[in-house]
Amino acid sequence: MRKQRNRRRDVLAGAGLLSIAAGFPAPAIAQGMRQLRMVTDWPEALPGLQASAVHFAQTVGAASGGRIKIEVFPAGTLVRPFETFDAVGAGVADMYQTYEGYFEGKVANAALLHSTAF
Repeated sequence: MRKQRNRRRDVLAGAGLLSIAAGFPAPAIAQGMRQLRMVTDWPEALPGLQASAVHFAQTVGAASGGRIKIEVFPAGTLVRPFETFDAVGAGVADMYQTYEGYFEGKVANAALLHSTAF
């Protein structure tokens, strides 16, 4: 009985390690260039917020040596305004920039935990 438990534990531990190792992504260098889409809830002409999304995309591109390119879509271009949360969930976009309080009805703690000033 004791040998059977030890064997079961060893098999489960091995399977656990295998699943953990399989979960690690390959380095970005090995994957080549990565193209990501970011949607925002800001109009294209909004100087502060939309400009910060564009600046973030440029900074990531520069920091990755051009291997990660983020294309920024202002409100109404890829998805309608205030649909950014659902767009990322559906796989239409990879990331979003918005005020989390807009989605308080979908995520109960959105305004409390995600929208602290500064």
